[in-house]
Amino acid sequence: MRIVSLQVNSIQRTFLSDDQKTYAFGPNVNIIFSAKNSVGKTTLLRMLMYALGYPIPSTRGIRFSDYETVLTVIGANEREFVLTRNRNYIEIAYDGNENGYSLPSEQAELHTLIFGIDNLEVVENLLGAFYIDQEKGWTLLNRGKVIGDIHFSIESLLRGLSNKSNDELAQRLAVVRREIQKYKHMLDVANYKAEINKLGETIYLDSTADEIESMLEALYCERKPLEEELHRIKNVVRKNCSFEKYIASFRLRVKTPDGNEIPVNKDTLVGYADTAQLLVTKQRLVCQRLAEIDQKIQVLKSRQDKDEAMFDVKTRLEQFDSEISRIDVDALAIQRIISKLEKERKSLEDQVITNVKRDNPLVIELHGLISQYATRLGLDEKYVSARTDYIFTNDLKSLSGAIFHKVVFAFKISYVKLIQNHTGICLPIILDSPRGREVSEENVNEMMAILSEDYYDHQIIIASIYNSYAFTDKIVIELQDRLLPF
Repeated sequence: MRIVSLQVNSIQRTFLSDDQKTYAFGPNVNIIFSAKNSVGKTTLLRMLMYALGYPIPSTRGIRFSDYETVLTVIGANEREFVLTRNRNYIEIAYDGNENGYSLPSEQAELHTLIFGIDNLEVVENLLGAFYIDQEKGWTLLNRGKVIGDIHFSIESLLRGLSNKSNDELAQRLAVVRREIQKYKHMLDVANYKAEINKLGETIYLDSTADEIESMLEALYCERKPLEEELHRIKNVVRKNCSFEKYIASFRLRVKTPDGNEIPVNKDTLVGYADTAQLLVTKQRLVCQRLAEIDQKIQVLKSRQDKDEAMFDVKTRLEQFDSEISRIDVDALAIQRIISKLEKERKSLEDQVITNVKRDNPLVIELHGLISQYATRLGLDEKYVSARTDYIFTNDLKSLSGAIFHKVVFAFKISYVKLIQNHTGICLPIILDSPRGREVSEENVNEMMAILSEDYYDHQIIIASIYNSYAFTDKIVIELQDRLLPF
């Protein structure tokens, strides 16, 4: 698959020349270049993926939903597809046909048509293989977020390529993950309910004027002894401070049976420090309880002050709080359920990895590709283990800086090659800012040499502030002022 062109139209366009912008891409190497940052290189790459139907987040200053995109690509079987996206709807024209797709619900169906791949697990992991985003892409090795809410999983990709997508473990794992998310949402509701109840923000929502008056009287009755207790504690604390100074002023000393003399002060009085700390703690607790009561009183008095004609009119937030306050949610029980599900999720993930690795030649093939590219980038077994299960590693802390950058690159291009070997599709390779902060020009040249030698039949699109990449056949798309003129 390769990108031919991207046309961006203003939704309110009048079909004048300054209401649209078109970017053309060559079949080989394309460098999106600008001498300075914040011109629109990353935005252009993301807009390409947005036009392809992915739920890509907008960049600062440009909201993708404000524009209509027309993307022309050469997809499966060298067919030309023209995709016109307007917000969450895409029309696609090909071979004299026109179809419409609603996003994101029909995204998989759309991409199955374009890429010519039927296995949904493979389709869902394509973006994580061929696109490396500036922010998260260079830290995504084998699982995690590609960009926004789009995820990549090496286990899922291998299952799909191995035609093991109907595995019961994978299905159960998907169910457990959904249940965890739902229970976490329930826990959020429980925490929200506890917070508004603590602040007293729901106590008046369904109460009459007489009930509110009764609540106020009860709160004042509850407040008075607390206020008196706080006053007493403060007096005791104040007297204790005076007592400390009083005792110290005498410079008294006591003699122990063995003849030693000990000064009499707050440090030598047994239990004095603990008693003082207890008083301070009690004072803090009483102050906190008084603050909660005062908050409830303030809310109730505020409700009383409202115009009587508006008394029964609730805002949407008040209505929501009222409904939430009626929900019976046991936060502790939910936390126990989540903890149990998390353990099951971890166990299932381990079993899924084991199942994917079992008698799967693709694991050996992928590890061979990664090891080959790692060696060409100057990385030995200290960084990329000779064990085939290394491709499932979770140990990313041992890799940092330029080493991690090169390892990620080796993994990503290996995914692209593996997908090509088993589906026949030549994915584009799209890199945003391959020269990171700690990556030298020499390291980048090593990566580009691999692309030039082994991926000459793939379209390559690179966004960078550097234009010195040594490709023999490249098109430079230079951005000077801004990405869009409107």
